[in-house]
Amino acid sequence: MFTVGIDLGTTASVISYLKDGTPEAIQIDGGVTVPSVVNYSENRPIVGSEAIYRADSANTIFSVKRRMGSNEKIFGRSPAEISSDILSYIKLSAEMKLGRKIDAAVITVPAHFSDAQRTATKQAASIAGIKVLRLINEPTAAAIAFGLDKRKNGIFAVYDLGGGTFDFSVLRLSDGIFQVLATGGDNNLGGDDADEKILEDNFRRNGIADPTLNEKMLGKRVAKFLKENLGDQELVKKDFAVRDKIYKFELTRENAKKYLKEIFEKTFLISSQVLEDAEISSEDLDGIVLVGGMTKLDFIKSFVAENFKTKIFDDISPEKAVSFGAAIQANSIVEKDGMLLIDVVPLTLGIETFGGGVDKVIHRNTPIPITERREYTTYQDNQTGMKFRVLQGERPLANECRTLADFELKGIPALPAGLARVIVEFSIDVNGLLDVKAYEKSTGVSQEVIVESSAGLSDEDMMEILEKAFSEKESDQIKANNIAIKIETERSIRFWKSIIKEIPEDFQKIASEKILELEEILAREKFQEVIPLKNELENIFGRFLDEIINNHLSGKKLQDIRGA
Repeated sequence: MFTVGIDLGTTASVISYLKDGTPEAIQIDGGVTVPSVVNYSENRPIVGSEAIYRADSANTIFSVKRRMGSNEKIFGRSPAEISSDILSYIKLSAEMKLGRKIDAAVITVPAHFSDAQRTATKQAASIAGIKVLRLINEPTAAAIAFGLDKRKNGIFAVYDLGGGTFDFSVLRLSDGIFQVLATGGDNNLGGDDADEKILEDNFRRNGIADPTLNEKMLGKRVAKFLKENLGDQELVKKDFAVRDKIYKFELTRENAKKYLKEIFEKTFLISSQVLEDAEISSEDLDGIVLVGGMTKLDFIKSFVAENFKTKIFDDISPEKAVSFGAAIQANSIVEKDGMLLIDVVPLTLGIETFGGGVDKVIHRNTPIPITERREYTTYQDNQTGMKFRVLQGERPLANECRTLADFELKGIPALPAGLARVIVEFSIDVNGLLDVKAYEKSTGVSQEVIVESSAGLSDEDMMEILEKAFSEKESDQIKANNIAIKIETERSIRFWKSIIKEIPEDFQKIASEKILELEEILAREKFQEVIPLKNELENIFGRFLDEIINNHLSGKKLQDIRGA
């Protein structure tokens, strides 16, 4: 079983796995952190760097983790549904990068997450087709990553300051056993707050009154750029376009220190309360682990060192540490807790997808009773019906699986392609009866079919199906990977073509030739040649992507900047 660890972050997410016993982050979008941003301007969700590039207030959601567990709807979707789009993108991209299917994951959550927030995280993973081995708290994952569970006994704190949330936990470690003494945090405290202060200051300084939501959103990206690029300079500047006029946004060292100090003082109040709850003082700590992107900043490191006066553990990238710990824990669960399940789904159940693939809804060996849901949409304008084919089997292509039922949902509102929201729900009761229901969210129009998932199958039949799946496992994996490679590569090509004129001219010709070559390889279905060439293009565009995004937000192109 191939497992991963996922840090589903407020501003960025990371996925890692164990390679030869050592945790390694999987590079996606040219880096190890994937922005937790989703854009719905097309009939499919756009996630990560491309979502930021396309960002607008009408179609883009940032920091959805802050709303997990709520009943709020954003663009007609729940926070769990939006988070599932992030997880789906991460999972598919990682599978393409590694050339293998991800079977299960450990996903991390803030230690102070409520039951509702944890349940929503599990729902997001389920919608994304990810089997969750366990949810573990982010501080515990960080401690595992730093190896404190193996090499240390004592009392340690984990200071986790990210873009949108803060966690502080005190743990007692004794011979590899974690005991959480106390924990606390704030779902609305992080680097975003400093970005907001920087943005407000620049709007005020430049006399920009009543900025629109879109201007605020794009301006915040520029504010983040200023914060992360100040370094040891006294002043950093960045152009930003507002209403056809270019303004100079800036950040001084003095203001940065002031804004970051405000954030730190809030974290220190929370930390002090947690230490009090644990009935210890900072002098009793044997060390403090720094986690979260904000702890990379020298200001924050200095604040922590000055106020806690204990050994600081920061030898692992703070952005990777949590996912590293989750990957280690996932591997440990599989190695130590393997078991044979009874009262389970005997064969995988799913729905035929566009292109003849299979969307696996309930996997073989899932304990019953169980209910799982998937969301689909229309692919043609004014489409008022959708046909569904319920499948059973382990193969990646629909025509290689057993058909259990065909049914059609009629009465879908006539809308542009991609706007209708159709939920398909699979429920299996304790008797093994499968109830498949499809309904359109806005109207409630529904259609239902009940089948017995194992009807007409003897034990010998099921063994034959499984043996066929196992014997064809390698070729099936190749087929599934090829489908994923084709879909994701076509998406990447569309994005690269949209920004190619924004990279330096000497790289444009190289990139154009390689894109043409990649399209020809795809057309010939030479999938084994796609990944190396796709990686070359990712490296070319990845060198300039952050600059392109930032200059896009400021109304300039990379060519203009470099030619100046």
